[in-house]
Amino acid sequence: MKRILVIISVFALLSCGGGFRRGDKDAAEPQIPELPDIQASVQLAQNWRFDSGSSRGKSGVLLTPAVHADAVFTADGQGRIYAVGLADGKRKWVKNLKADISGGVGSGDGLVLLGTSKGVVYALDVRDGGEVWQQRVSSEVLAPPVAAYGMVAVRTGDGRVFGLSSASGQTRWSFRRSVPSLSLRGAGRPLLYEQVVVIGFASGKIVAAEMESGRILWDVNVAQPRGRNEIERLVDIDAMPVMIGSVIYVAAYQGRVTALALGSRRILWARDLSTYADLSVDDSKLYLSDVTGDVYALDRLTGETLWRQESMKQRQLSAPVGLGDYLVVGDNEGYVHIMEKKDGALVGRESLKGGAVIRPIVASGSQLLILTRDGSLTALTLKK
Repeated sequence: MKRILVIISVFALLSCGGGFRRGDKDAAEPQIPELPDIQASVQLAQNWRFDSGSSRGKSGVLLTPAVHADAVFTADGQGRIYAVGLADGKRKWVKNLKADISGGVGSGDGLVLLGTSKGVVYALDVRDGGEVWQQRVSSEVLAPPVAAYGMVAVRTGDGRVFGLSSASGQTRWSFRRSVPSLSLRGAGRPLLYEQVVVIGFASGKIVAAEMESGRILWDVNVAQPRGRNEIERLVDIDAMPVMIGSVIYVAAYQGRVTALALGSRRILWARDLSTYADLSVDDSKLYLSDVTGDVYALDRLTGETLWRQESMKQRQLSAPVGLGDYLVVGDNEGYVHIMEKKDGALVGRESLKGGAVIRPIVASGSQLLILTRDGSLTALTLKK
């Protein structure tokens, strides 16, 4: 039974744009249960909406947006990049790269960053979309490139990480980790802090390297493959690592959620939970959406489950995002669900036009940006 459930969960990823890097097969999607009635006490009010066209690239990767200063940058499936004002939703500029964007959108050091299925990284000026440089890397870029401290970190599908100069795009360093013969399509964004880049790999390893030189500082296994076949042994780290103070939190598909002490690299606690979506944290809790559609709040210090919301089964939930006292997730039918942070109670639900919700982002203290599969980017605020 466990094996059947794992396979169903994996094929659910295919339908939302995750997929395998080899050996794709057709499968019937599991039946999605009806949502329960709720007593809504919170609503989402629309501030503006911007339509950019499908957010799914030609390669099937869902293109998440990025926020920088007073603008949000989003890409469509035809290779166009848009800069949209955070305050009013009006277009600032558009750039047509005429390329199959597979890793986007990233930002940093005054650049908008994108990668393509042919292994080209583009850097655009955040002010007007002018091309600053382009650089070829070893293979398809499956995660948004990120920049800080004068360097751009880029992940490729063959397990390589490149450090490129933010100013010129010149390759300064690269390193590689082995990639399993079967893995989920997509890759987690690198985490940058204090001139260190931290990256999770499909092998279940998390690696930290110096941004300046690419020198490996440490390399830790946080998820061990288990099972009798390749599907059961998937342990991809597709969620971006999160750092709070001296602790890094890492989540792996069919693996564990792990709290790792930064100084000693000692595992403080680990939980057997499976996710491919990013984590969210606040002062005391860590929040995640698992592959079954349950939302968890864990104690950051111990990993203990504080609450679990089970009303959204099989809905391929987005990463949970905190907004004040509430937690927000989107699902594959275009619903946005609002929960109380304190106990996980459902207190609001909205239906958005445009298909599946890909990834909500908190743009400011009061505004939430939501991108749907058809490319509709909507800014909303919570109202009681």
